[in-house]
Amino acid sequence: MSYQDEANLAKDPQFAERLGAGLASEAKGKGTDDLPALVLRNPAEGARIFMPLIASSPGFGAEFADGGQASISDGEMLSAIQANWDTVSDIYFPPTEPVT
Repeated sequence: MSYQDEANLAKDPQFAERLGAGLASEAKGKGTDDLPALVLRNPAEGARIFMPLIASSPGFGAEFADGGQASISDGEMLSAIQANWDTVSDIYFPPTEPVT
């Protein structure tokens, strides 16, 4: 794994398209909050804001270096999306009320 591999993955247009599709599928079950609405209106924008976290998921850079974006399975991508959903939501749409 190298940061360069992760950076190259983050710039891969086919991976970005797959990420947008995966995000749209995941957003359908998330209700009408701000992040699901953003992703469903514009999956490419969703891919842009998720990309740094997804491309740096454990093993993704090495898998990309070894076999290109297709070597990262849809299941791995879905796990990364689910693992990072709340983080992205909190960054772009912080809670308006204090969390207790």
